[in-house]
Amino acid sequence: MSPRYDAILIGAGHNGLVAAATLARKGRKVLVLEARDHPGGMLGDPAFRVAPLPYALRPEIAKALQLDQTMLYKAKPLDVLSFGADGPPLRVAGGLATGVDIATAEAYAALYARLGRQAKALGAMLLETPPSLGKANLSEMAGFARMALKMRLLGKTEMRDLLRIILSNAWDLLNDEIGDGPLAGLLALDATLGGAMGPRSPGTVLTLLYRMASHSPHGHGLRLMPQGSPDALVTALADCVKAAGGEIRTGAPVERILVEGDRAAGVRLASGEEITAPLVLSNASPKTTLITLLGVAHLDGEFVRRCRSMASKGMVSRLDFDVAEPPAVRCGGALLSGQRLVVAPSMQAIETAFNAAKYRNLPDRPALEAVYDGATRRLSVSAQFTPYDLAGGWTDEAKAKLSASVLAVLEEALPGIASTVTGSRVMSPADIEAGYGAAGGHWHHGELRVDQLLMLRPFDGAARYRMPVAGLYLCGAGAHPGGDISGAAGFNAARAALRDGGH
Repeated sequence: MSPRYDAILIGAGHNGLVAAATLARKGRKVLVLEARDHPGGMLGDPAFRVAPLPYALRPEIAKALQLDQTMLYKAKPLDVLSFGADGPPLRVAGGLATGVDIATAEAYAALYARLGRQAKALGAMLLETPPSLGKANLSEMAGFARMALKMRLLGKTEMRDLLRIILSNAWDLLNDEIGDGPLAGLLALDATLGGAMGPRSPGTVLTLLYRMASHSPHGHGLRLMPQGSPDALVTALADCVKAAGGEIRTGAPVERILVEGDRAAGVRLASGEEITAPLVLSNASPKTTLITLLGVAHLDGEFVRRCRSMASKGMVSRLDFDVAEPPAVRCGGALLSGQRLVVAPSMQAIETAFNAAKYRNLPDRPALEAVYDGATRRLSVSAQFTPYDLAGGWTDEAKAKLSASVLAVLEEALPGIASTVTGSRVMSPADIEAGYGAAGGHWHHGELRVDQLLMLRPFDGAARYRMPVAGLYLCGAGAHPGGDISGAAGFNAARAALRDGGH
C-alpha cells in the first residue's frame, strides 16, 4: 500500500485543482491523480489552450485561494464579431453592438442589461450547495434566501419579468425584443451551445441566464478573458495545490474507486497500485465516476437507473486549423488574436442546424464560434450540433465531411481561409469521451437544462456532491452549478467534504 492521504482527487481538471487547493489549504494531505501527462483537463490540452470561451474563475474562489486576480483577467469585455448572411460583421462587446441601426443597438443594450441583472440574481446560487428536495439545513436554505433577496432587489416589475420568461424559449424572447438576425443568433448560440436544444426549445432563456452568470466573474454577464491563455489559470491552480502541500501525479489513470464497509477507502490505479484515503473527490463525469470507477454493485438500483438515464450526449466538436497567415475578415480587416468569432446568422439558422442533429445527422451549416491565436497561427473552432451518436458513427469520412462543411461556413466569413490552412484536427464528442473521461463526450458532463440544474444536477438523489457511498464526492462539471470555467463545482464539493468532517 502507498502512503495514506486525507483526500484523493480523481482528475486534474480545473475543478479538481480548485477542490484540491481548497482542501490542502485547510491542512488536508491531498493527492491529485491525472490520467494524462499534464494537469488541466481540457484546459491543459494544447488543442484547447486557445479556446473560444472566456475563463471566469469566480472572484470568491480566487480570493479564498489567494490567487492573483490581476494575472487571471483582463479588465475589458470579450470582443465578438458576429456574422450575418452578408455584409460586414457586427462587433459586440457586452451590451454594446456596432454595425446595426440605432434602434436595434438600443434595444439590444437594454435587453442585455436586463438579462445581466437577472443573471446576477441567479448567480447567487452558483457557490451554494443546492438544498435537498426533502430536508434542507439552515445554511442551504440561506443560499436560496440570498438568491430570493437578490431577485426581490430587482424590483417588482423586473422580478415578474424574470419569473415570466425564465422557463420560456430564447426564440420568443429575442424575436420580441430585437428581432431575428446576427445579434439574436449570437445570444441564441450562447443559450444552446453545448446542449441538445435549439432556440425554440423550452428553458433556453434559463440556460442563457445561467451561462451569463457563469461566464462573468462578477455574475452579471460581462465576460472577461484571462491574461495570456488558459495556461495561466491551470498553472496558478496547480501551483496553489503544491504550495499548500498537495501532490499532483500525472500519467496515473484511476481504474477503480475502493470501498470498505460502504465507505470510500481510496483508489486503484491502472498499474495496480492502491492508494488509500477516506475522502475521494471525482472530477470525472457522473456516469464515469459511478458506473465505471465505483461500480453498480455499491449503488441502489433506482439510483443506477437515474444515473444511466441522465442526458449527457455531447453536441459540440472541436476543430483546429493551422493557417499560414492571419484570416481576412469579410468586408475588410483581419481577425485579431483573441477575438471571438461567431457564425450564427440567425436563430432560424441555429434551429435548422439543430433539426439535423435531432435525427443524428450532421447539419449542412453548423453554428460556429472560433478564436484565432496569432502566436500559434491557429484558428480553433467549436462546431455546434454535431451529435455524439452520429448516424453511421464518427468515421474518418464523417470527420472529413464535418471539416469541409465548417471550412465552407468559415470561408463566407473569412474569405480565402481554406487556401491558407496548413494542417487540421477534428475532435468529435466521441473523441472527447475517450480522451477526458466524459461519458457521452459532453463538455458539461451532462445537459444544462431545467431538469438537470440546481437540486436536480446531475440527477435527483445525486445533487449535493455527496454520493451514496460515504466519503465519495462529485466535484466536476456534472455537479452543481455545471460546466464552464468558474471552478464553482470543485470549490463547493470541497467545502461540502469539509463540512462533513473532512477527515
